[in-house]
Amino acid sequence: MYLGLMKNIYILVGFIFLLISCKKENGNEKIVNSIIEDPSIIQDQFGRQLILHGLNTSSSAKGEPLRNPWIAESDVEREATEYGFNVVRYLIFWDAIEPQKDQFDQAYIDRIETRVNWYTSRRMYVLLDMHQDLYSIFLGGDGAPEWACRTNGAAPLELPGGTPWWLKNIDPTVVNSWINFWQYTNHKDLQDHYILAWQKIAERFKDNPYVIGYDLMNEPWGGDLVKVFLTKEFEREQLTAFYNRLIPGLRKTDPDKYLFFEPTPAPVTFGVASDLSKIKDTRSTSKLVYAPHCYPYDTHEGNGYTESSKKQLVDWERERKKEVIKHGEIPLLTGEFGLSPTQEGFTDYLTDFNAMSDRNLWHWTYWSNDLGGWSPFNGDGTETAIAQYLLRSYPKATAGKIVSFSFDVVSKKFEMKYMSNKEINLPTEIFIPKRYYPNGYNLAVNGATNYTQSYDEIKQVLKITVSENATVTIEITAK
Repeated sequence: MYLGLMKNIYILVGFIFLLISCKKENGNEKIVNSIIEDPSIIQDQFGRQLILHGLNTSSSAKGEPLRNPWIAESDVEREATEYGFNVVRYLIFWDAIEPQKDQFDQAYIDRIETRVNWYTSRRMYVLLDMHQDLYSIFLGGDGAPEWACRTNGAAPLELPGGTPWWLKNIDPTVVNSWINFWQYTNHKDLQDHYILAWQKIAERFKDNPYVIGYDLMNEPWGGDLVKVFLTKEFEREQLTAFYNRLIPGLRKTDPDKYLFFEPTPAPVTFGVASDLSKIKDTRSTSKLVYAPHCYPYDTHEGNGYTESSKKQLVDWERERKKEVIKHGEIPLLTGEFGLSPTQEGFTDYLTDFNAMSDRNLWHWTYWSNDLGGWSPFNGDGTETAIAQYLLRSYPKATAGKIVSFSFDVVSKKFEMKYMSNKEINLPTEIFIPKRYYPNGYNLAVNGATNYTQSYDEIKQVLKITVSENATVTIEITAK
């Protein structure tokens, strides 16, 4: 009750400040000079609340010699218009940024920028993800450059065929490399150069408002299983200390973008609580986003959406809600989730996951857009059964603050409630895919006495402009 009251007071104060803020013209758009930043949501440069839905691009880049994803610009266009995605989690790699110590590959960063511009020119947001698996491609995964692999001379462990890839985390070469990376006192240069690599990326992208932010490290792993699972020292001390070095370092180059941080993948991804200490921003108003991954064990391993997986998803929601509060009531983006469309119960899993995300106003990026496998697309580009559960009506950008929204893929009913802010000149934008409304849709708007609406046929976006501060409800049903 108390937290809810304080949120309402915060929102009211924010709106009052917005009312007295100055404005300037920028083409046909009025930009509020003094946007009141709300650390509990993700906002665009105009102050609108964003809900981010999109895909990861792409697993194929992990082993590609130039570290490029498989996509062409036409694939980006399809994601933006046909599916209404407004974000991409774009994989980048330390070994490609700094292949030799103190030598930074500007040609690689140029290639990133070319592809990033495919998205941002369409006003899609880009989350740059510094990706790793098993520490480095030189140890059988991807991520760190060879010069940063400090294995203490250990011999690699040969695992039998068919062993899950992630079990290679017990390989002594991987274990030792991780242990050395986290031991800042003895191997200070490793984390310092990781921060430097991020600064090189931020220098290039800090001025592009559609590069929404940086995912600081994909699935950070402790190496030492005792510290990861028994004492929990890894998350509580080592990973926390790493973020406390990286965030201030990155803020020196880019003071304003959102910084997305992850807990350790296991066992958090299965619904267990994280032991990460509270992460703080150096900005006066935090722009941090919690970015855990969600993979119930059985669904991840191909056994379907079992009763155990259902319980883990319930646990995952409960624990993530606690952690969002712990870190300062910040937004949450599920950086990865997914499963094969051949698995039993995959429709129930995606339905449950989407309902969970909607009711908590959480964001997501599905793993991944690589053709085939878990993808929404087959090898020939046609849809898999996954696609229809990622294609959803949702509020892409809201001129105000969302109270709630939901979409039922069976009934095709979309509902939304939000507090409008007339000082935000751009409209509220809701993705309404024509596939679900072939004969059009019925629109009901309540709570606003003065509003206009239009529909962009190409982008499949409903735009609603409310010229008053009000509590607005929207209902959309199929004709």
